[in-house]
Amino acid sequence: MKKTIKKIAVFMFAASIISSCNTVDFGNINDNPNGPTAAITSQLLPAAQVSVSTIITDVTGINYVQQITEGQYPGPSRYASLTFSYNGWYTGPIQNLNRIIEVNEDAATAPVVAAFGNNNNQIAVAKLLRAYFLQYMTDTWGALPWTEAFKGIQGTQPKFDSQQSLYTYMFAEVDDALSKINAGAGPQGDLLFGGDMAKWASFGNMLKMTMALRISDADAGTAKTKFEQAVASGKLVTTNAQNIRWNYGSDETSDNPWEDRFFSREDYLMSETLMGFLNAKADPRKTKYTKPAQNLAVPDIYAGAPNGKVNGNTKDFAFITDTVIGDKTYKVAIYTAAQTHFALAEGALKGWNVGGGTAAAHFKLGIEASMMDWGVTTTDMNIYTAANTSATIADIAYEKYMALYLNGPELWAEWRRLDVPVLTPSTFALDPRIPVRHAYDGSVGDNNPTNYAAVVASQGPDNLHTKLWWDKN
Repeated sequence: MKKTIKKIAVFMFAASIISSCNTVDFGNINDNPNGPTAAITSQLLPAAQVSVSTIITDVTGINYVQQITEGQYPGPSRYASLTFSYNGWYTGPIQNLNRIIEVNEDAATAPVVAAFGNNNNQIAVAKLLRAYFLQYMTDTWGALPWTEAFKGIQGTQPKFDSQQSLYTYMFAEVDDALSKINAGAGPQGDLLFGGDMAKWASFGNMLKMTMALRISDADAGTAKTKFEQAVASGKLVTTNAQNIRWNYGSDETSDNPWEDRFFSREDYLMSETLMGFLNAKADPRKTKYTKPAQNLAVPDIYAGAPNGKVNGNTKDFAFITDTVIGDKTYKVAIYTAAQTHFALAEGALKGWNVGGGTAAAHFKLGIEASMMDWGVTTTDMNIYTAANTSATIADIAYEKYMALYLNGPELWAEWRRLDVPVLTPSTFALDPRIPVRHAYDGSVGDNNPTNYAAVVASQGPDNLHTKLWWDKN
């Protein structure tokens, strides 16, 4: 009894302390006088932007579609990973962009953060980047938590939004962002364009055009409308001088990831598939995309390695060119003129308004833009274009595949949409089927079972082979 009374007394004492703490105003005693009192958007923006590099240098899709393969330690080339987590996108870059939008839209904080750039321009950039990241995410996993995400402990089990609804949302976001761009100051801390809002308008319209083509087999009406809006803007990338690229630094914290990958290892080799395509058409990009095997005694110094095989004899195969892997500051492409012209060629075939020019004309311009961007001579380029004049959808898809060299996620997405070129899955994979999506991390089903069951029921089995909403062929 005495012990029980003591416990009750201790509990009542603790409760009284807690209660009194709730009524005491400690003022600013816990404020850090040396710390920021408001969000510093010029730091939030670059922290989010660095994830652009994560996308454009991702190796998984490039292995799936057999432009490169692996050496001694095959993984993606064998489709070895069965589940993938999207958590880092929600807790990292997208949260930063959400915060930028929030403080610039809030009347109480907007005047403060206006010191880092015009409020509407900051919102526009954050929304464009958020849509860019979300497109990558949904084109990877399909349906995702979104409208019920970002609610903290109040929303630990969010529903999944369908890919179709996410595309509707992204188009609205891009349109709203483009409408907000004005002549005011661009955002500070902008690693991509240094606050140049004209370039952000170009980025937004390239994103819009890309999204429109992506859904063209699933929602032709919306695709046509959005595509033609992007064309009518007059702000698409149409020359190599306008190509949108990520700028890398020369120090180890900001340099080109491709250079880092080959600094002390030789994990990636040219695929026998891509080298076969280059050889079959005597494509002059062969010596621009690649460098010969280090072992000059092999029968073919430009031979590609078998996909998914343990290729321990790395020196017997061709490598990615030193232009990419030997330069710390190499500028990796995000959107290029070649992409635009192949998109316009496809749009022309569909009967859409492409602002002038035939499918054949834009097809030729796309090949030329790709070749000139990689330093192919005019003579070699003209020989190739003279021998490749057909501009069917299969021809356009093939040349887009070639022009998207090393642009992994975009390359994988367009291959899934167009199904060209025809690829033979790796015979060394346990499941010899090329993935068409990524499966959700196992924790999703454990932590959000009801909504996980619902998305599997609506989207299809949660594996690497369930086609996404826009993947109709």
